[in-house]
Amino acid sequence: MRFSTAAVAAAAFASGVVATGEDESSYSGSVAYTTEIVTHLTTYCPESTSLTVGGSTYTVSEATTLTISDCSCTVTKPVTTPVSTS
Repeated sequence: MRFSTAAVAAAAFASGVVATGEDESSYSGSVAYTTEIVTHLTTYCPESTSLTVGGSTYTVSEATTLTISDCSCTVTKPVTTPVSTS
């Protein structure tokens, strides 16, 4: 299975939702996007896979948390704006 940088960013965002206990689908507000340039990128790979990030390919053979520390990676992720229902 191959993932692009966008998939890695999506996985990073998804892990943030799990960590905070918030579910993006619970928001009825608008969605904007933010872009960050990071020097380290960490993602969870639930099975063997290959990822291509910044021209380098990383291969994992089993479920693992992968940290890529030799990048200047651009990550774009959604930022939801909640709407008050009160």
